[in-house]
Amino acid sequence: MEKKRPSRSLSTSDYDVPFDHNSVHRGENEQAEGSRDGSRDIENQPPNSSIPQFLNGRKLDLNIYQILYQAALKDNWRIAEPILKKDPSFATRRMSEGGETVLHIATAAGSTKFLEELMKLMEPGDLELRNIDGNTAFCFAAALNLVEIAKAMIERNPNLPNIRGEDDALPITGVASVGNKDMVSCLFEVTSLDELEQLKLLETTIQNEMYDVASNIFEKDRKLVSKVLEGHNSVLVSLAKKSLVISNQSQGGNWERYLIVRACSPVWRMFKSAISMTRRQFIPWFKVQAPQEFSMKKQAGILLGELWAECQNSAKDQLLKLVEKETLLHTAAKAGNVEFLVVAIRNYPDLIWKVDKYNRTIFHVAVLYREEKVFSLIHHIGAIKDLIIQKVDDNQNNILHLAGKLGQPVYKEKTGQIRVPRTNPLQEATPGVTESPQQSASSYPDRVVESLDQLLQILKGEEKIMPPSFLKVSGAALQMQKEMLWFKEVEKIVPPSLLRKKNKEGKTPRQLFTEEHKQLLKEGERWMKDTANSCMIVAALIATIMFAAAFTIPGGNNSDIGTPILLKLNAFTAFVTSDAVALFSSIVSIIMFLSILTSRYAENDFLVSLPAKLLFGLTALFVSIVSMLVAFVATFFLVYNNHVAWEPKLITACAGVPVALFGCLQYKLWFDVAKSTYWSKYFFRQGKHSLY
Repeated sequence: MEKKRPSRSLSTSDYDVPFDHNSVHRGENEQAEGSRDGSRDIENQPPNSSIPQFLNGRKLDLNIYQILYQAALKDNWRIAEPILKKDPSFATRRMSEGGETVLHIATAAGSTKFLEELMKLMEPGDLELRNIDGNTAFCFAAALNLVEIAKAMIERNPNLPNIRGEDDALPITGVASVGNKDMVSCLFEVTSLDELEQLKLLETTIQNEMYDVASNIFEKDRKLVSKVLEGHNSVLVSLAKKSLVISNQSQGGNWERYLIVRACSPVWRMFKSAISMTRRQFIPWFKVQAPQEFSMKKQAGILLGELWAECQNSAKDQLLKLVEKETLLHTAAKAGNVEFLVVAIRNYPDLIWKVDKYNRTIFHVAVLYREEKVFSLIHHIGAIKDLIIQKVDDNQNNILHLAGKLGQPVYKEKTGQIRVPRTNPLQEATPGVTESPQQSASSYPDRVVESLDQLLQILKGEEKIMPPSFLKVSGAALQMQKEMLWFKEVEKIVPPSLLRKKNKEGKTPRQLFTEEHKQLLKEGERWMKDTANSCMIVAALIATIMFAAAFTIPGGNNSDIGTPILLKLNAFTAFVTSDAVALFSSIVSIIMFLSILTSRYAENDFLVSLPAKLLFGLTALFVSIVSMLVAFVATFFLVYNNHVAWEPKLITACAGVPVALFGCLQYKLWFDVAKSTYWSKYFFRQGKHSLY
């Protein structure tokens, strides 16, 4: 049997392009000779003098592939044109180890001009040539979002969008999965899809937030709802996980329509960019919803409304069963999708009583995942609230227990050393209690189950998935504060009996909160102390400098009466005032940070006391820095008061740089502390949506 010769590549001194010699020629001697001749700079030679010697003998054919490869990569049709016009068969030959033709290579490189001229020399059927993976050049154009190239190929061969590529997938499938909206819109009108493929495409476009394309898919075939009701619920699940805007009579009306119409305006786009940049740099808490973002969420809400209405018209009872079976409401509650919950519960009010596999309602899930917008809906259900909050999950956790949990536990297999329990659970007995043989036999199965549970805890390690809102807060101390806010807010609505009720592990809500947040409490204490120490050092330096400057007056004192010589100048008044403000504010800052360092760091201290002290300390520190620089500038004006010079103006301009730098670097911490301390009460305010 003849051995298959391994593929080789040209040396990097030639063109740095790999080639499969077996796919070019069969003769080893001829290939070797062609490789040696390939060391010449053929690409830069005049086409008329170089092309004939390539075509007269096969030994130089390998260099033609090099030239075509490089010309396709560099969009240089001038070099490739004489070769392809002399022998058009080169356009359909494989040129690489992956089986790509020059059409594949030019498409992958985005060589638009080269492709336009190349397709004029090719038959429409030649565009259907595939590489080893089964992909046509059109698959490359679609995957790389080359819309103009794809349109040009479709004009030559309208069948290209329907030719399946790698893994027997249509080009539009891969394009939708990576979110190329323009290409999906282009291919959807020219691709033939069956119902399941349309449903999959609808799901993919929703996941990638291409709601206008998803609406077109749904409008083209509204019978897709039958597949959804049969159990293909991925479309509804995807919508449940998204942020939507639904129609509501209490919402803006004309203003809302105005935003949607203006979403694509160039002026609005420039204005939106300026607002976004300003918000990111200076006001991170001030959320301005861009018209385009609002329009996208509105399209998602419209799609949900139409899909839901169509499902109701087709089979209302079947839709209800699907929602109950797949716990779509709990998925929406976990994602904070209030709009989905409103649409579902308005049509099926009884869904508010449904529980998931852990026996939790949507409000229990909202508390566990810290979704305040969903939790605020509990204020819209009236007396039903008192019944829902009485429910407990499989572990006997009530809603306040869930507020005391820190994240959702996830168990992962541990590798390495296994901790062995010191005692045998099967041999443990309660001290002072003697069991009879009958009692011991009856309790043996329970002990076996308990021991297996303990063994499972040993073999598996517990990790926590933190809610997204938890990770948005700066610093462990503010995270602890937000956890306390959640616990206090839920505590307001539960009856006193639930405050002392124990779960399956024998813990009250407060005990569970303390245990779960033990590590966070330590991290919050360390973060507070580190921040206070750093800021107090700066404040102490400013206080020392300003105290010394108060007795080192610019211009000196009158030797007779001891008053300052420059007392009547405005700059001197500015100096004295700013020096005093800097001194007093730095001392206030030191006192605040010192009180932080000497705090007891109890759980309740993180609610208001510690954040408020940090806020006032940072504010006083900022005032002291600004005042110190003002005093510095005033001193320069006093020194140069008899001269018309440029130095004071330059110093004044430079003094603004540290102030701006401090503000830019510390604004996020300051605003986070201020928001957590004084605006936190608005986290749980009633939203604009009502369930009924």
